[in-house]
Amino acid sequence: MKYLNCTGKKVLIVDDNLLNIKVIERLLSEYRFTIDNVMSGKECVYKIKEGTAYDLIILDHKMPEVDGIELLHILKRLGESYKIPPIIVLTANAMIGAKNMYLQEGFDEYIAKPINILELNAVINKYFVKSDS
Repeated sequence: MKYLNCTGKKVLIVDDNLLNIKVIERLLSEYRFTIDNVMSGKECVYKIKEGTAYDLIILDHKMPEVDGIELLHILKRLGESYKIPPIIVLTANAMIGAKNMYLQEGFDEYIAKPINILELNAVINKYFVKSDS
């Protein structure tokens, strides 16, 4: 598989599980992203509010304190004052109808765990392939 070169693009991973973060970082490293990570919703909001600009956020759903859906809504409310990039939910919830539910909540994309590299690649290409128009 050919990996898109995303040098200069920055991704924020939000997950309360360090092993999950390492797996995602490893998969994204093939694309040459600059990768940042945090382990809570509060840290994510702090990063955005301090002005760190991201091209993509990958967000776990099940986290303590502030879960992914609640965090999504917080980020969307910040959107008027801060540049909020596309947000991908990454979840073990692969039940029938889950994808639709997450998209209705406002996520831009849905990827189930374990991560299928072809699905991840399709999402990366959707947001980072430059159009010639």
